Amino acid sequence: MTHVNYNNRRFRNKKQGTARTPARKLVAFELGNARYAVAIERVQRVVKDFNPYGFLEGGQSLVRHQDELIALINLSKIFPSTRTIADCNYLIVCTLNKSDRLGIPIPDMPKILEISEENFEEIPELYRQNQLPAAVEKIVRSPDGSEVFYLNLDLFNQSNLITNT
Repeated sequence: MTHVNYNNRRFRNKKQGTARTPARKLVAFELGNARYAVAIERVQRVVKDFNPYGFLEGGQSLVRHQDELIALINLSKIFPSTRTIADCNYLIVCTLNKSDRLGIPIPDMPKILEISEENFEEIPELYRQNQLPAAVEKIVRSPDGSEVFYLNLDLFNQSNLITNT
């Protein structure tokens, strides 16, 4: 006869061993010497060869794609080591809310990453004090071991990083 505690312990360990945190899919891109990512659920499409216009002194711009007006982020405010928009060949079009779209100009085709929740970490406060925009919410360890800054698109409006259309 098997002891009751033995059976419970055996099944409990098996359940604990198979429980894993679900992975999140991110669209990752490189700007300057750093990598960034946004949640794939927020990415509507990636556009190749776009023509920005309406440049404002603060760095903001617009682009029209498929009869939709898209506000481009101000690259110089969030990505300080970035080249100019003219050097960007791709545009990640993200949903900001029901009616607004946000464009992130990037030089190279983005990649899809699958990252488990346990690889998302808070950014150290000492690093954040160097005027890191609030939209850069977390730091993520990618499968290749490199660090990726996770962007929370909901925080873009609060950071004055885009034009208000």
